[in-house]
This record gives sequence, C-alpha cells and structure tokens, in this order.
Amino acid sequence: MPARFTSLMTGHYPATAVPAQPDLAALAGAALDELADAVGAEVGALWGAREEGGELVLLAARGLARDAVPQSVTAGEGLSGRAVAESRAVTATHAADGLQVVGLTGPTRVAHEIHVPLRLGTSVIAVAALGCLAAPAPDGVERLQTLADAAGVALAHLQVNEAARREARLGRAVLDATPDAIALVGPAGQVLVQNEPMRALLADGVPALDVPPGGAEHHDELTPAGTRRLLARWSAPLENGGNGDAGRIVVLRDVSAERESERLKDEVLALVSHELRTPLTSIVGYVDLVLDGSDPLTPDVRRFLEVVERNARRMLRLVGDLLFVAQVEAGRLELARAEVDLGAIASDAVEAARPEAERVGSTIVLDAEPVRTFTGDRDRCAQVLDNLIANAVKFTGEGGHIQVTVAERGEFAVLEVGDDGPGIPVEEQALVFDRFARASGASERAVPGAGLGLTVVKAIVEGHGGEIDVFSAPGAGTTMRVALPLG
Repeated sequence: MPARFTSLMTGHYPATAVPAQPDLAALAGAALDELADAVGAEVGALWGAREEGGELVLLAARGLARDAVPQSVTAGEGLSGRAVAESRAVTATHAADGLQVVGLTGPTRVAHEIHVPLRLGTSVIAVAALGCLAAPAPDGVERLQTLADAAGVALAHLQVNEAARREARLGRAVLDATPDAIALVGPAGQVLVQNEPMRALLADGVPALDVPPGGAEHHDELTPAGTRRLLARWSAPLENGGNGDAGRIVVLRDVSAERESERLKDEVLALVSHELRTPLTSIVGYVDLVLDGSDPLTPDVRRFLEVVERNARRMLRLVGDLLFVAQVEAGRLELARAEVDLGAIASDAVEAARPEAERVGSTIVLDAEPVRTFTGDRDRCAQVLDNLIANAVKFTGEGGHIQVTVAERGEFAVLEVGDDGPGIPVEEQALVFDRFARASGASERAVPGAGLGLTVVKAIVEGHGGEIDVFSAPGAGTTMRVALPLG
C-alpha cells in the first residue's frame, strides 16, 4: 500500500498530500489520487456526502473539467449509481476508440471505467469513478475496493469530526449570545466552560462560582460589591453520561429590574389599598347609620342608599383581597389558629349565599357529612367557602344548581363546590388561580369580578397545608375541590 495513502487510514497527513487540518474536499482529492494511482487511471471523479446521510455531491476531480462532470450521484442511476446501490465495484470496457471525456487540456478518451464505492460497514460513504487506458490487473479491482473502503473510513471520521466541530461552534455561539452568565466548573473547581457574560462577571471580581459543593441544587442571590444589581444564582451537579461527576453548572441571571418592578408594584398596591380602605369603611358605616336611623326614608332614597351600601361593601371586599394577596406575595400570611368546624362554616356560608342565589334563579344545596374539627383560621376558611360559592352563583344563573359538599376522606376534610354553569376550557384551568386572571366565559357573559377570588382561596388553602383542584369542561359545569389536612 502506498505510504501516502496509509496516512488516510491513520489520520496523519503529510504536507505533500493534504493540509495539516484537512477539510473534506482536500481529503477527497487525496483519496481520489491514491485510488487513481493504484490502477493507473488518467482521469477520475469522487462524489461524497458533506455530512452523514447527505446527498453524494462532487468533491474532487482528476484530469477532468469539473463543470463537465455530473455534480451529484443518485443511487441506481448510471454506473456510479449502480456501484452505490449495489455496494460493489462496477466496471465497463469500451470499443477500441474508447469513451470520450472532457479533460483539463481538451477531449480525451478512456478504454476502461471502474466505479468503486467507498464503504463504512454496510453504508456507502462516497463513490469514485476512474477512467483508464489499460485494463486493470486481474486482482486490481479487488485491491482497489480495499483501498476505497479504507478511504471511506477516513472520510467518515472526518465527517464525524466536522459535525462535532460544527456543534461545538454552534454551542459556543449560543452560550455567548445568552444574556445569562453560564459556566461549567469541574470536580476540582476548575472552570471548564464559560460564556462571555460569566467571563465579564469574574473579571469584575464577582464571586459567581463560589457555590457549595455536593450533589444538591443550590439557589441564592448575589449583589456585586459597589453595585445595586441583584443576581439570581442557580447551581446543580452535572452527570457525565453515567460516567461519574462532570462538575457543576452555574447560571446567574440579572433580576434587578424584575425585583424593582415587583417592589414598586407591591408598594403601589398596598398604598392604594390602604388609601381606599379608610374612606370605604367610613362610607359603609355612615350609610348603615342612615339606613338604621329613626328618621323616615322614602322608598327611593332607601333603595339608592342600599345600592350605595352594596357597592361600597363590594369595593371593600376587593380592597381586602388586594391587601391579602399583597401580604401573601410578601410572605406575610398570618393565620389565627383555632378549632375549625368545617360543617358549621359551610352551613353558614350556604345560608348567607342563598338570597343571592334565589335572586338570580339558582338553587343551592348543602350535603355535609360529619367531619372532625381541625386547627386552622376559621375566618379564612369561611372566606374560602364564601368565594367559591359566590363564584358558582355568578356563573350559574337562572335555573342553575349549586352543590356544596363537605366530607371526611382519610386524614383530610374535603370540601366541594360544584355548579352546572358554562365550565372552564382545559387550557385555562391552570390559570384561574393566577392574580387578576379570569376565564374567557367571564368576559363573554360580562360576569363582574377582578380575578382575585380564586387567588385568595388558593393562598388560604395552601397556608393550611391543603390543596385545591378544578374539574371542569365547557358546557359541563365546574367543581372546585379543596382538601384540608385534619392532623
């Protein structure tokens, strides 16, 4: 085997053959030269895939004008296509005057053609077409196939290396384009990979990689010295594909603007709520005094005052919900712990809601089994029931039915409020507990509300260590199920 072609199989390429770091075209040219020299071919061409599984396109030509050579090969078409489809060498011999081809110096003729596949296992990596004046030796085609397969291995290796380099370049580009600071720290604490934002943080002296070792995730926040920036940091161990510890990945995100926005929003929310609560309380109090006073009121005046009272109380409840949500999001939820009788609370809530249900033409029924008392905030539990029942009344309407159920299931007190209203689409069910979120049916039916009731309910339930779930389908009503631990 020629020494120069041995380099194709070993991966060592002398300067006389191909560059020190060959590309696919250079390696294809070297392979074609070796194959042509092996059988004394004056002309030839080699088609190969630029990436694994790709189309076979012209990569190299020898003694031929490239524009006169087919630019691609399709399996099964022509002699080269047959060599690809059958994964074997295909030969052809022409008449005495030979086959005329377009050479680099003008028309030339060849008497014998050899089309040999470059294989890797059962896959054809490329195919070479060689033109000779003299017929190859009896074992020439067999030896040529051996050389071609060796060249196929070399080409396949280069394809893999090129793909790896492309992925590495793409990964590096993605990392550097990411605004978050990202780094991979090795088991010994050495930085293995880092992007530009992380490099900038480390250059500024930020202890970005100072995270506790071990196999657990780590979350904290950093404020670089001399700045007002707030960086949220996340770190987690990285497995090396089942081959042990590859180190830890560390990600830092600048959340300064987000936190400032949240702080301002909460301050405005709390300020507005407090400023509204005081005058609303006064309005409700004085309206009650007038309505309950000894001075006679005309029917119209009494009706007007009742409208004022009803809407003022509604606004007061809204302000209370806003304050409650602000407290929950600030981590200041306080529960007045005492003994809670869920059945009694449910009975009171149903009776309180019955007049409104009858006003809109709905029926409301309570089915309460005996349930053990538990420790919780009685007023907040009553608020849960009031909000759930009020929602059901609003969405049920004339002729509707609301079912309130209280039962004990294992170590949980289970409360359900079901209605036969329009239901909630599946894609909206996960959002109904978000602050200010409202189902599409509420807007379509002009149902009043600010989208805080279920947010408050969820916060109270979770504050008691419980869970709340929604079961609904469009046109099939909605059931809200609350499970509160009895322990």
